[in-house]
Amino acid sequence: MLRQPLLLVLALLLAACSMSSSPPPPPPDPAFAALGLRSVAVGPVTWATHQPGGFCSAFIDEDLRSALVRELRRHGFDAFSVGNSVPRSFSAGTPPPLPGDPPSAGPLPSPGVDGVLSVWIEEYFENSLCGWEGPKYLTMGAVGVLYAGSPPREVWRGRGRAAEQGGYNAGELVWLTTARTAERTLGTLPAGPGWSGPR
Repeated sequence: MLRQPLLLVLALLLAACSMSSSPPPPPPDPAFAALGLRSVAVGPVTWATHQPGGFCSAFIDEDLRSALVRELRRHGFDAFSVGNSVPRSFSAGTPPPLPGDPPSAGPLPSPGVDGVLSVWIEEYFENSLCGWEGPKYLTMGAVGVLYAGSPPREVWRGRGRAAEQGGYNAGELVWLTTARTAERTLGTLPAGPGWSGPR
């Protein structure tokens, strides 16, 4: 009886250990360091696909945003969330802008905010997080664009994807997938001024 909960706890511990040994961010190149980015605001995550309708995944965009803020802080930035989450919708989403496009409507760099990270979920698949009792699957892919300067312009872009499965409950699987998607989306973002080496 105790075997399955014990295996689940061990799996989560292994996942947490793998997250804590995340690779360090790349060192800032001179051009990026010259931007002087210290504070980065993370706007509401936008869906480039259809939003999931299940209760268990209703706020997964906010879960991803929280994971992005944590990852930016790990990179050495003063990061925080701004703006309200995207309203629920069953219509098709908004694709991410092409490189060089001006920022879409949303939070922009302002006094006290050096940069704004905009993120789009461009891939999403799950096998009924709420209703399926067997092993669950969750795949998420995202693209992030960092804007800075006046007028704002794109200074960095990254893409990441995570596909997780196992005997997790819905909350555990959402946490694991959003954390890994954030880590991989920001994987090429150079270190910020507060980076002090691996912890």
